[in-house]
Order: sequence, then C-alpha cells, then structure tokens
Amino acid sequence: MQESRTAPDKQLLRVAICTTDNRENTRLYSVSRPYFGAAPEALLDGMTGLDGLEVHVLSCTQQPVAAPTILGKNIFFHSLLVPRWGWLRTGYMGCVRAVRKKLARLKPNLVHGQGTERDCAIEAVASGYPNLLTLHGNIRSVAKKMKASLFSYYGLQSFLESWTLKQTGGVLCNSHYTESMVLPLNPRTHFVPNAVRKVFFELPRRLSNPKKGGLRLLMVGVISPYKQPLEFLRFLQDWRHYPDCPVKSCLWIGRADPGHAYAKQFLQEIAQAKSQGWADHLVELSAEALIQKMDESDLLVHLPTEEAFGLVVAEAMVRGLPVVATRIGGLPDFAKVYPKIRLVSDHLPLEWRQAIEAETQLANRILLDSWDSQRYHPKTIAQKHLEIYRELISVR
Repeated sequence: MQESRTAPDKQLLRVAICTTDNRENTRLYSVSRPYFGAAPEALLDGMTGLDGLEVHVLSCTQQPVAAPTILGKNIFFHSLLVPRWGWLRTGYMGCVRAVRKKLARLKPNLVHGQGTERDCAIEAVASGYPNLLTLHGNIRSVAKKMKASLFSYYGLQSFLESWTLKQTGGVLCNSHYTESMVLPLNPRTHFVPNAVRKVFFELPRRLSNPKKGGLRLLMVGVISPYKQPLEFLRFLQDWRHYPDCPVKSCLWIGRADPGHAYAKQFLQEIAQAKSQGWADHLVELSAEALIQKMDESDLLVHLPTEEAFGLVVAEAMVRGLPVVATRIGGLPDFAKVYPKIRLVSDHLPLEWRQAIEAETQLANRILLDSWDSQRYHPKTIAQKHLEIYRELISVR
C-alpha cells in the first residue's frame, strides 16, 4: 500500500492505532506475522471491512521483524524500529519520535493508544493529533498492590499512566471500575467493554455436565502474585486431603517467568501436583487451543486481587462456561449480565470452597441465546469505537 501524504476525505475516517506487537514482548522476532493482545486483536477483527474506516496499526520493536503491509481489507500494519535507548529508560522518547515521523506521512484523523502498560499511550498523547486511549489495565492500582518502588517498571508506568490520562482527549473504559479510576484525572470517558475474539463465537460448542469423577477446573492468567495462582494451588492441595472434595483436576494456563521468585515457587509446586496426577500447567495457547480447554472444563476460577475488566471471564462466558471470580474491580459488571458467575472474596478460601461446591450439582453450560453475549462481539465493539471516533472529530 502507498502511504497517504494527504489528509483523508470527509467520508473516510483514517485512524492510527498504537499497540504492542507481542513479538517484542516475547522477543520472538523470527515469527513471520505480528500478533497482539487478545483485546486489540478482537477490536481489529471487528474493524475489518467496516465502511468508512481505514486503520493503520503502528507497533515499535527493538529488532527488525517481518512486517506484512496488509492485515485486513482496510487494516494496514507499520512496524517501527526503535533502538534500546528509546524505550522506558527515556520515557519512550525513541518510540514517540518514530511514531510521529510515520504519522506525518499517514495524516490520520486521530490516534488511538491501546493500553498504558508500555509505550502506546504516550505515543498517542504526544502524536500531535486528536487522540484517545483505551485502558486495558489500571497500572496505578497494580503498582500499589505490588508495592512497587517509583523506579521499578510498575512505578514508572504508573507515573506515565497518570500523565497520559490527564493529557488525552478521551478515555475508553472497559468497566465501571476503570471509569471510576479515570474520572478524577479526566472527565472525558466512554464506557466500552473489551471485545472477545470472533473465534470464540464461531467455533461449535460442546455442552457437557461434570463427570461423576468430579469437577475439572481451569485457571487462566500470567503467573503473578496479583492473579493468585500459587494461593489457589495450595488451597486445592489442602482441600484434596478431604474425601468430600469435588475437584477432579485443575489446569493452569499462563506465562511463568522462572526468574521471578513467585513464578519459580509456583513451577516447583505445580510440578509436584502434576506428579500426583491431578494438576497441569501450560503456557499461553492459541485462541483455538484455549477454546478447546474451556470446552473440556466444568468451571473457570479467576481470583485476581486487581482486575480492570477480566477478558478471560468474558471469553468463558461466551463459551457458556460457569465462572467463580473475585468481587474485584470490573468483575462485578459481569454478574449483572451473566447468570452463571459466582463472586467471592479475593482473600477468603472458605468462600472459594463454597462457590466451587455449589457448582458440583449445577455446573452446566448455557446456550448463547440465553443471555446477550453479543455485547462483547467484535462487530458490536468496533461500531461503538467508530461512533466515539466520529464524536471526538466533530467536537474538535
């Protein structure tokens, strides 16, 4: 595609989306195509083919990568090489410069930063164009929960989050909790849930009841203290000593960095549980593989101490899987729309046990048409984004 050097016509909305190419996160630079977080991927799914919208995805990387020009009918990709000095240690100034240079050629109507976890938010705010941000996670809350020092990764990112939220022209909040966190810094908020990838709606579902041998549990999320995978593993280890324990097995899915003490301890203890034949741990899976694991499970357990939205819960809901989740952050929003979720305290294992026991006789899947799952469909969320984009442009 030839890059545009003129402003888009009034009928076409040209949007630049700054998001993270996960090849940079994982250092898998040899992968042939970019891949993004689940929420941005779902949004791009919904934007593909949307009339009146042209999307340019910009991602920075520290090493050269394969950069296909076209990701969809109206979705274009630009990989920007930024040396190591231009990242967090300099407030992402190298990333900002690279993005501004590219935007000068694209001339978008507005710039949309996806998340405050890395470089995307400051690129949008410093772009020189009308801009808005999507908050996928509340870094300030995570930093507080983890008691992060000012000069740690979470400490620096929380400082940048506060600054960019004050500067941007609007913030898309994925939950009412996130909205409450943003309002003291910026009153220009829009409530828009994260989209669930379209494959979760498209693949046929297997409706099943728990096997007589007991419940098959699933826990998904990075192996980190604020997700509590180790705490839940120890809880199950103790509970399984009792003959009335209804749990047959549990599978943990999530990245674990053995360089971190918490993850290292989890890997040691999950290896012991695996040798006993009732537990297993897998790293990140493709959407199709994750769907298969969800369809083979009877209950998703999600016990974070901080959660802006809870995308894995929304994914489980679309598959009709019952959920036990903590009464934290954005998770109570789901209880208003989904009949198969139980909310528990994040620090009371007795409540975890009671909620799991309650599902022993009742755990069964529900049909898609028994609740409004389309509220999380990529097309629904993309259309909401388009309306917000046009509103921002008209106000400008």
